[in-house]
Amino acid sequence: MSSNSSSTNLLPVGKWLQRTALAAILAATLLAACTASATPTPVSTPTPVPTPTPSLQGADEVVRAYLQAWQESDYARMYTYLSPSAQAGIPADKFTSRYKAIADEATLQSLVATESPAQRTSATAAVAAFSIAAETSLAGPFRLDNQLRLSYQGTQWGIDWTTESIFPLLGPEKLVHMFVQVPSRAGIYDRRGLALAVNENLVELGVVPGKVTDEALLLRTLSGLLGEPEDKIKARYAAAARPDWFMPVGVISAAAADKNEDLLSSIAGITWREKDKRSYPQASLAAQVVGYMARIDAKTLERLSGQGYNETDMLGVAGLEAWGEKYLGGTRGGTLAIISQDGRIVWTLAEKAAKSSASLYTTLDSELQRTAETILGTRVGAIAAIDVRNGEVLALVSYPGYDPGELTAGTPTGGWEALLNDPHHPFLDRAIAGVYPPGSTFKIITLAAGLQELRLSENTTYYCAGRWNGLNDGAIRTCWVPTGHGSLTLFQGLAQSCDTVFWEVGKALNERSPYVLPQYARAFGLGQVSGLNALDEAQGLIPDPDWKAKAYSGAEQNWLPRDAVNMAIGQGDVLATPLQMANLVAAVANGGTLYRPRLIREIRSAMDGVVASFGPQVAGQLPVSAANLRIIQRAMEAVVTQGSAQRAFIGSPVRMAGKSGTAEAPPGEPHGWFVGFAPADNPQIAVAVVLEHGGEGGKNAAPLFRQVIEAYLAQPR
Repeated sequence: MSSNSSSTNLLPVGKWLQRTALAAILAATLLAACTASATPTPVSTPTPVPTPTPSLQGADEVVRAYLQAWQESDYARMYTYLSPSAQAGIPADKFTSRYKAIADEATLQSLVATESPAQRTSATAAVAAFSIAAETSLAGPFRLDNQLRLSYQGTQWGIDWTTESIFPLLGPEKLVHMFVQVPSRAGIYDRRGLALAVNENLVELGVVPGKVTDEALLLRTLSGLLGEPEDKIKARYAAAARPDWFMPVGVISAAAADKNEDLLSSIAGITWREKDKRSYPQASLAAQVVGYMARIDAKTLERLSGQGYNETDMLGVAGLEAWGEKYLGGTRGGTLAIISQDGRIVWTLAEKAAKSSASLYTTLDSELQRTAETILGTRVGAIAAIDVRNGEVLALVSYPGYDPGELTAGTPTGGWEALLNDPHHPFLDRAIAGVYPPGSTFKIITLAAGLQELRLSENTTYYCAGRWNGLNDGAIRTCWVPTGHGSLTLFQGLAQSCDTVFWEVGKALNERSPYVLPQYARAFGLGQVSGLNALDEAQGLIPDPDWKAKAYSGAEQNWLPRDAVNMAIGQGDVLATPLQMANLVAAVANGGTLYRPRLIREIRSAMDGVVASFGPQVAGQLPVSAANLRIIQRAMEAVVTQGSAQRAFIGSPVRMAGKSGTAEAPPGEPHGWFVGFAPADNPQIAVAVVLEHGGEGGKNAAPLFRQVIEAYLAQPR
């Protein structure tokens, strides 16, 4: 039985091996499991969160603010909208100066910018289209489309600025330039078309130092053409800051340039350009009327730079050259362009043609003007002559004067100082701006007021004892004939220029009203500008009670009878210009029509024809009846034939009428006047002559008046 139990617990060898293998596999599996659970579990890496794309709203706001600042010319504010990288590329001062320089060069008047919404080109980059509409003074309007590039840097959008952000094609090496178109200056002419001021065509020679190959030949040639030493010519181009600059060395006539063109073209370094020079063919004739030109001053340049003027330009500064600048100079035009460094036009932004200049055609009679200047000679004074039929100014003479050509060319400093310091003031046009007490020439007005307002007749009788105390103010007034004229009529009073007669008339007028005589004087054109249609004139002075109350203080403010009697003989505070007196006499001569004097007859452009024409213009009618005017005319003729000035007219073939005047001008000699018209029976011309401190008018001024009248009427018609 024991042997049976043992045999039951034993496995066959094959099965035992299977179980052993399974146990080994199981043990290995368990061991592997235990080993795996002992190793740490690795940590997983989180997925990056995407950065949010910046909104384009910020880009639009930057573009809008940038363009608004440009419209307001606030270039410093524009700079604040540039991206950091753009600001790193250009300092603020250079940025603002670039924009300002372009605005100045373009003569920019206004700029309006319109933007479009920005378009994204990447997550942090965008582009915004915009357009500008600009207006320039010289080249007119222009419109262009452009774009701004932007980038998002840090926390905001900024403009990635380049020079092409201003204008397309404006690369770093390119410039904005205004090519100014300057019309040729027009001329000034007399009534017959004789040139008083014109432009002369010249050729300005220059040297480009960097192109010179044979300096000895160049200097020898230029010296021969210019008539100047070689060292002087060399000094003019030796100081060139750059070798490619044109350095002017002198001018020659257009004819000389044509004759020597082949020679000039053959020498390296010589170049030339056309240039206008202002010329005065009649030299100093009517100098103060014609005027002169000078280089533009800083203050005027500041005002006119936007119209295309620069520091080398010449402007009219006196006479008709100044008055007519807007006509004579025309209106400048321009071409606004982007150019390369060598001056080639890359793109034309805007262009406007210049407006042609226009010439001034005056009423001056050059023959009479020259004759009158010769007659006046070196006497300090003036002569004014007017056509009584229409108010045309025939001559305006003033001495001393100047040479317009010399002043325009640039008188040396010493010459300028001599003119400026001359006590006789050569720049003063005495004919229209010199004011003098008219003396007894004023008696024409007093006679008119007496006839008209006091109902006096030409036969009203007065007595002159040589001394007059009619005001009972303690003052004894002495007539210019101390022994007296005796008994004489009002008519004879003018012919003999009796002070006593006109003191009496002045006293009576003042008793009627202290405003009567001043009102008549103004009605005759005194105390106000005559209305000359060119140049600046003095208005003179006619006092009255209102004026005196403002001009004086204390007891002197009161209008007194002595003020009226002084005015009656053209003394006291009364002042008049020669032109006013000639115009007054012209009105008496033609029957009472006071014309506005005309110096400019027509303004005419070679391109556009007549720009403006000026016919006779009536300023008013003398407040005197035709009958009383005839009395005045006859009395003025009696001055010449039998009165105070008759000696000066003995033997004259012409019937003349006039009035002398000797106006007190202490401490010097009195001013001498003579005013009148001729022929007395068919008036054509009125003339006023004044000699500063020239003594008696009937003795010294009357002979000059006679010569001017006879010379004018002797001219062929």
